[in-house]
Amino acid sequence: MTTVAARTLRGARGIAVGAVVVALIGGGCHRGGAGSPLRHRRSGDIRGVRCLFDQKPWVNADAAGDPDPEGIRYRVFLDPGDGKCGLRDGSFHIELYQITRTPTGETERTLVSDWNYPTSEFGTILSKILGKGYHIQLRWAKKDIAGHEVEMITQYIDPDGNTTRSATKRLRVPKYSP
Repeated sequence: MTTVAARTLRGARGIAVGAVVVALIGGGCHRGGAGSPLRHRRSGDIRGVRCLFDQKPWVNADAAGDPDPEGIRYRVFLDPGDGKCGLRDGSFHIELYQITRTPTGETERTLVSDWNYPTSEFGTILSKILGKGYHIQLRWAKKDIAGHEVEMITQYIDPDGNTTRSATKRLRVPKYSP
């Protein structure tokens, strides 16, 4: 076989393999069947909860007008494992912990607030890369956490009671007032 023929044969194999991969990815990885909206996918198929925080996610929501934050906003995507997130029925359980250090240097976590809301209570967003998600905005009112480290855990609970947790996110709440 000549060198040109060998290269042509290898190129044809590469194209065939590429066509099979495209057919597998595009053809049948969606469980809901052709044309079914993402909201109606099977409820237990969430593999991950992806939380995206802006560089300054803080919400200033008090009437007094002090500059310290009283809330946070971020985006949540429910990942079924195929890379395209979508909207689901169910609820979010979100926990906010304050992190403190003991005199011996150990870390203590104290639950400051927790929220339980159905997914339908939040606005939705669309990301070209991730797909559909939720815009979460939470307020914690009169909590003395400005200037402290906090941890947030977002959990999605589907209608069948299956819970999927996000990674724990640690942030420092800014303190602007004296």
